[in-house]
Amino acid sequence: MTARYFDMALGDWNSSTSCAGPGLFLLNAEQAPSCSGLGNLLRHSEDQRLYCEGEEIILRLPVALLEEDARFGTVARVSHLIVQHDSPERLVIIAEDALLATLQQDWLGSLQQNARGDLLQRILLNIIYSHERVARVLVDRLQELRMALKTAMGNRELREIVVLNRDLGELVIALRETGLILRDALRATPGEASTYPLLDAALREQRRMEDVVNLVYERYLTVTNAYNGIIQNNAHTVMKVMTVWLALLMMPIAFIMPFHMMTILPLEHWHYLWFGLLAYVFGATLMFAIWARKHGFFAM
Repeated sequence: MTARYFDMALGDWNSSTSCAGPGLFLLNAEQAPSCSGLGNLLRHSEDQRLYCEGEEIILRLPVALLEEDARFGTVARVSHLIVQHDSPERLVIIAEDALLATLQQDWLGSLQQNARGDLLQRILLNIIYSHERVARVLVDRLQELRMALKTAMGNRELREIVVLNRDLGELVIALRETGLILRDALRATPGEASTYPLLDAALREQRRMEDVVNLVYERYLTVTNAYNGIIQNNAHTVMKVMTVWLALLMMPIAFIMPFHMMTILPLEHWHYLWFGLLAYVFGATLMFAIWARKHGFFAM
């Protein structure tokens, strides 16, 4: 299995069985063991988020992605990207195929117009910005669901809102994890190293993005809790009105049913008993309805 290699001289992507030379290499986890020159990367990336020694730096960073779920529609997913940078001339990236395709199409476009030293900074910034981009899509989806929730008759919209809020929380955690990794990498990198200013700029941008995403998450979590309270209050109101109507319907039955039994009851042979009973029943029902309306039992 071969890695995708960007040839700066030709300005195009090629295949390479070795990742030992200078250049930009993209490969997935299945291709990594068969590609020579990645022994140090594979040894330190499996169980470590960060490895620094001299000019070499290996980072395992979370990246936010969007995917379509059969039940909940557009949701967020956190993947991981491994970056090895041991010289200004060499950069190796290991990620899943969907993320590698995004790297080639969006993140690393117009490579022939950029210096190789800018690639690490571009990768780090796009990893950070991926959380903000996904959060913006989730926020737009949340706004649509909350508008639909006003007229919804089921719980589908509410379930989707809960899932999207959970995804926003995971984005905050992943972005915070990215900040911790970059901070540790900056501390472990010598000040005279070429990667030090790149890591410093990325860390500052991560802090700014973390504040933005965290603010969005807290805001929409508060709004969702408010919506949940409104829905619960509406449910209690509906049950209250249904209970009152049930009582109104049961009152005539409660008064009239005894006179249908095979039992001797007072005044049952009185000629005007039936009319008096109807007047009494509907009068009591009307008085109960007036009392319930006065105390707000019919207010939706």
